[in-house]
Amino acid sequence: MARIKKGDRVLVIAGKDKGITGTVLKVDLKKNRVIVEGVNRVKKHTKESTTDRGVKTGGILTVEAAIHYSNVMLLDEENQATRIGVKKDDAGKNVRISRRTGKEI
Repeated sequence: MARIKKGDRVLVIAGKDKGITGTVLKVDLKKNRVIVEGVNRVKKHTKESTTDRGVKTGGILTVEAAIHYSNVMLLDEENQATRIGVKKDDAGKNVRISRRTGKEI
């Protein structure tokens, strides 16, 4: 079960963007990486091309790059960083819980 999912609010705990909070845009489980909105911004050089509408695109874009999932912590309802646990609910499905409060996320 993925402990961090798309749409979660997370806090960056390591790296050049330490202390910044953001929303998870994408999760790559095979590479153990996440893309967080506004974190690890890099310059991407794209080749100029013309779209089907005749609009030219290209140049230098600033986009978010992936960071390792161990460098982020989930924020709970009280905007406090928490570790994540997994337990079974009444129906037998795995659910994520906050280790700090014990409540379901």
